[in-house]
Amino acid sequence: MINGKKVLAVVLARAGSKGIPMKNVRDLLGKPLFLWSVEAGLQSKYVDKTVISSNCKNVFKEYENFYMNGGVETREIFNSGRISFIDRPDEISGDLSKNEDAVIHTLQTLKENYDVVIQLQPTSPARINNLLDRCIEAYEEGNYDSLLTATKDTPFLWRKEDGKWKYPVDKNHCCNRKMRQEFDEDEFVYHDCGNIYIVDKFVLMTTQCRIGDKPCVFEIKGINSLQIDEEFDFELIEQMAKVKGLTTLI
Repeated sequence: MINGKKVLAVVLARAGSKGIPMKNVRDLLGKPLFLWSVEAGLQSKYVDKTVISSNCKNVFKEYENFYMNGGVETREIFNSGRISFIDRPDEISGDLSKNEDAVIHTLQTLKENYDVVIQLQPTSPARINNLLDRCIEAYEEGNYDSLLTATKDTPFLWRKEDGKWKYPVDKNHCCNRKMRQEFDEDEFVYHDCGNIYIVDKFVLMTTQCRIGDKPCVFEIKGINSLQIDEEFDFELIEQMAKVKGLTTLI
């Protein structure tokens, strides 16, 4: 809870990854991938409840083994009601299903009422240096209606228009473009990296969108900004953690 507002974290861990089979339950630094996001919610000082929304039997099995049949500490977490598992219908679990549909289904299934809803994607497992709580504080202190994490970059971007590659963002010619240190703050571009989304529950339920009209773009970098989309990404995060001496991604 923050400033009297109840906070819900939802971890979306559906079955059916095409790029990496059984990605959400693959081991990463000693835990199934999706559990790093679950643990981030549980370790937050503001999150009241963390829910796993999934249609995957293997995700439920890992959840059951870790929290329901685990040690004394994890069983206490399970019995406290701070964590639960919700079966997500297959019709909102496909490749083209909107994440918002799964989050709204979670809210409609729960009996409790929440004011702030957070989406934690398993494919972005690293949230070190209290990233989640820093995002929640920025969201609340700025009086925003939503927040998303993003990485900062220069507008050295190309895109294909009418079958031809063009350099449309930086107004200078690509061979006469500015150096990074010459850019004004409002000239940088920010890539929505998918690590954390925070939204006011009323905004989510009325617009069915996780981004409102007054969003905060929260810059992140380094290992926190990495997403797991390919096999190489598992190795990259593991090696970065090893070099930095990290034993946890939270």
